[in-house]
Amino acid sequence: MTTAKLRERYVDLDGVRVHYVTEDGPKDGPRFVLVHGLGGSWANWADVMPLLAKRGRVVALDLGGHGLTRATPEQSTVSANLELLQRFVQSTCDGRPAIVVGNSMGGFLAAQLAALDKRAVAGAVLIDPAIPPTPVSRPDPMVLVGFGVSSLPVVGPRALAGQGKRVPIEKQVAFTMRLVTSNFDRISPELYKLHLDDAIQRPERVGNTDAQYLAATKSLLWQLLRRGRYARTMNRILQPVLLMHGAHDRLVHVRTARALAAANPHWSYVEGADQGHTPMLDYPEWVADQVLGWVDAHPAMGFCSEQAQEA
Repeated sequence: MTTAKLRERYVDLDGVRVHYVTEDGPKDGPRFVLVHGLGGSWANWADVMPLLAKRGRVVALDLGGHGLTRATPEQSTVSANLELLQRFVQSTCDGRPAIVVGNSMGGFLAAQLAALDKRAVAGAVLIDPAIPPTPVSRPDPMVLVGFGVSSLPVVGPRALAGQGKRVPIEKQVAFTMRLVTSNFDRISPELYKLHLDDAIQRPERVGNTDAQYLAATKSLLWQLLRRGRYARTMNRILQPVLLMHGAHDRLVHVRTARALAAANPHWSYVEGADQGHTPMLDYPEWVADQVLGWVDAHPAMGFCSEQAQEA
């Protein structure tokens, strides 16, 4: 992996200074907007960006309360980040449609934006998106406990603060990456270091963001409890959709993805036999190949060029 061509930028969107990273690609190609998941940042996409940039310009943002985008807890919720993502796409694409690629919570946001704003989204790629669980397709028990604790009003903040004090940052990063990937040893040393450096430097650059993370977690869990509304949102998406899911996903059971694909037979569905929740970390080439193959199969999707007003 190389970050030599990546450029860090900021854009002010209604009082939120959004941090994002770009990589140039062919000017006549599509614009890819990459959206990370809960607790993630643009760095989740660092190994995928140069692969997609062979076809078009790539932009990866830090959502509100994540990465280097400073926000209040209220600005870090799913609904607030949906509004932020909509403004971001409109700002960086000059009103032209983009291909929005999202993972986990970012996949949920990409789907919501596609249903909400058909002029902003030419197509949506949902990589192991957040999907309402069912009694026969629940996440790993350890994941359930973690989210359950995080949702408690007093216990959640204390547990998160305690973990930060007791567990060295290196172990926190390694534990998280092992949880969300299926093959930790495939993660490039450069990508691991990028995530570690980000975890070390982030408190110094944006301060403590535990409250923002907890606000995002609670709002996501609340959204996933509303199964009927979730299904209606998916049904409103008219643009092409690529749903990708890892068979070894410990956070979102693969059976929920199969059910979502079956309920939307006009979507494209790809299942990774060896992949976990965040295949862009340990299988970036597989992710890029699937996305670009899907783009080739849908040549009518719109393109856009950057017109962001940078701060």
